[in-house]
Amino acid sequence: MRQKIVHVTEALGGGVLHCVVLLANRQAAAGDDVVVLHSVRDDTPPAAKLDELFDPRVRRQVVDMRTRIGVHDVVSVFRLLIALFRERPDIVHLHSSKAAAVGRIAARLLGIAARTIYSPHGFAFLKEDISPLKIRLFLLIERMLHATGGHIVACSKSELRYARMLLLRADRTSLVENAVKLDEFHHGGRRAASEQIVVCTSARVTYQKAPWRFTRLAQRFPAGSDTRFVWFGDGEPDAIERWIDRDTVELSGWIPAAELRRRLSQCDIFVLPSLWEGMPIALIEAQAAGLPAVASRIVGNRDVIVHGVTGFLANDDEELERYTRRLIDDAQLRERMGAAARAHARARFGDTQLFRSYVGVYRRLLTPLQGRLPAVAHALSHEVLK
Repeated sequence: MRQKIVHVTEALGGGVLHCVVLLANRQAAAGDDVVVLHSVRDDTPPAAKLDELFDPRVRRQVVDMRTRIGVHDVVSVFRLLIALFRERPDIVHLHSSKAAAVGRIAARLLGIAARTIYSPHGFAFLKEDISPLKIRLFLLIERMLHATGGHIVACSKSELRYARMLLLRADRTSLVENAVKLDEFHHGGRRAASEQIVVCTSARVTYQKAPWRFTRLAQRFPAGSDTRFVWFGDGEPDAIERWIDRDTVELSGWIPAAELRRRLSQCDIFVLPSLWEGMPIALIEAQAAGLPAVASRIVGNRDVIVHGVTGFLANDDEELERYTRRLIDDAQLRERMGAAARAHARARFGDTQLFRSYVGVYRRLLTPLQGRLPAVAHALSHEVLK
């Protein structure tokens, strides 16, 4: 059955962009009418790049939604309310915290909260760069908005546990794990053991990714050693200057996805020392490329890595270094864990599985439309448009 699906996000960049593109394109290819309403932030690619990423059948529209909380959010609610009223979606799929807040209020006003899905991609109250007061505030907001209706779809088992434990409504939560297009990863065999060991990571240089931890790890290996450390990605100049030691870490700058996959295949170990995550696409991509990984033991990372099988989970910097050295020193362990990581990724993280899982979630929520939207929504939008 052809459905009208509207995706809404203020954070169209990074992992959220990956997930929205993957899902929206599969839905459009299946014959659904798909619309993406999004804001433009510093990490949002230019329009021409977005046009390349999205299937031509996916329609995009910019709706201003700012990350910070403020009175401008009232305007954002009305703008989104009007856009949703015009589109008349069967399903509204909200991505990230701010879009979820604005979107659930608009959906409630339109009487379609029961057909609204929220994918957090990492709850805001799990961030490590905000005060305890803000953490409590974000948790309170999440609980209040969840009480208005809608369904939460977590991207990892840990995120699902938080949703059920803290939001108190397990009956309106589901799990659909993040995914990648597995057919884009072709294993061409690891490089010769005599070559230099390449330890890499893939991310934007931001506080969340703890780049200083990757730099400190690289600095533990003297210049001229048989180990290289490479950071695939870019960031703000001041962040790079503050946290990346260019003498010990090679910074690639932004590279296209296909080039990133090619370069991953030429690496040996993947390291992700993040402070918080939802379920990191970069870590899934590394495992799909056959790389053993060492990552911080946090939400998201621990849902991708099978400790001691596909990689290692580190509780602190000391363990991060110890596990990385263990992989550097043992070629057979790297090969065994890399093969296990690839098999694990192929079994769990394919885009076909993600698409089918969301089809099931949508079908459970979707009910036959009963005529027009509530008269109050029509009157409200009419007043705004005058």
